[in-house]
Amino acid sequence: MEKKPYTPPEISREELQRQLFEANLSLQSANERLQEEQRQRTALFANLSHDLRAPITALSNAVEYLKTGQPTGEEREEILNLMEKRVSFLKRLVEDMFLLAKMENGDTPLHLNRVDAGAFLEEYFYSCQADPYYADRVLQLELPEELDAALCIDSELMVRVLDNLFTNARKYSQTGDSIILSARRGEGYLEITVADTGVGISPEALPHIFERSYRASSARTPADGSSGLGLSIVQKILERHGGTIRCQSTPQKGSQFTFTLPIT
Repeated sequence: MEKKPYTPPEISREELQRQLFEANLSLQSANERLQEEQRQRTALFANLSHDLRAPITALSNAVEYLKTGQPTGEEREEILNLMEKRVSFLKRLVEDMFLLAKMENGDTPLHLNRVDAGAFLEEYFYSCQADPYYADRVLQLELPEELDAALCIDSELMVRVLDNLFTNARKYSQTGDSIILSARRGEGYLEITVADTGVGISPEALPHIFERSYRASSARTPADGSSGLGLSIVQKILERHGGTIRCQSTPQKGSQFTFTLPIT
C-alpha cells in the first residue's frame, strides 16, 4: 500500500494554542461549577440535619414524658400542641424538599390556566386579611384601578409563590409593620411586588438569599415553621413560568421582592 504523504494541519501554532487555552478555561469553569454545587449540596444537608434534629428530639422527649411522667390535663394539652407543631414542621420540610427536587429536575408538570391578574391578586390578598397569622401586621393592597392583564399560570404553584413571600415578610417583620402587595403592568409583562417594613436583609446576605443552601440568619430555628427552602422554591416556580425575581432591601427599613410574569 502506498504511504500517503504527511499533510501539515491547516491551523497555525498560535491558533492551536488559543484553542487549547480556551478549552482549559472551559474545563476550569466546569470544575468550579461542580465544586460549588458540591459545596451547596453539603451545606444543604448540614442545614437540613440541623432543622431535623430539633423537632425529632422534641418529639422523642414528649413521647417519653407522656409514657413515663404523670402530666396533668393542662400539661398533656401543651405537650400535644407542641407535638402537633413539630409534626407540621417536619411535614412542610419534606414537602419543600420534594417540590424543590422536582422543580430542579423539571419533573413538575404545570397545570396552566388563564386568569385575570387583578382578580387573582385580590382574592389572595383578602384570604391573607382573614388569616389570624397576619392579624398583627398591617396588610395593604396597591393595584391600579384598571390592571387589565391576563396571566397563564399554574394557580396552585403561584399561590405557593405568594405564600412563601408573605410568610417571609411576616417572619422578618414585627408587630405593627406593614406587608404590601402591589402590581403594575409593563410592556408584555406584569410586575408583582411583596414588600415589608421589617428588619431587612444585610448587603452581604442579599446576593445569596435564593440559594437553596443559604441561611440568612443563624438564629433561625425550626420553631418558626419554615424549611429555609422557600425562596429557592419561589425562584424555581417563576423560572418554570418564564418569570424572574429580584430583591431590594435596606437593613431596619424592609425588603421588596419583585417578580415578573409574561402577560398573555
